[in-house]
Amino acid sequence: MAIFGREVIGRLVVDRTGTDLGSLTDIHFDLKTGAISELIVTVVATVSAAALPFESRENIVMIPVDAVSRVATKIHLNR
Repeated sequence: MAIFGREVIGRLVVDRTGTDLGSLTDIHFDLKTGAISELIVTVVATVSAAALPFESRENIVMIPVDAVSRVATKIHLNR
């Protein structure tokens, strides 16, 4: 089943314990393969982007696609 970008932008992103980290704001693609390479997430005010194990700038984190365990009503991470 295909999922369109507009269907996932804005979804909550949660870590493996179910803690809300923020919402998906953008998706980056590998231009050579067309595969999704990372998710761009704006973190919630209660989370420090710098404390997360991902590259970050201010309140934005870049989450590699291999850190995603599943996409449902929320995007679940395996970390």
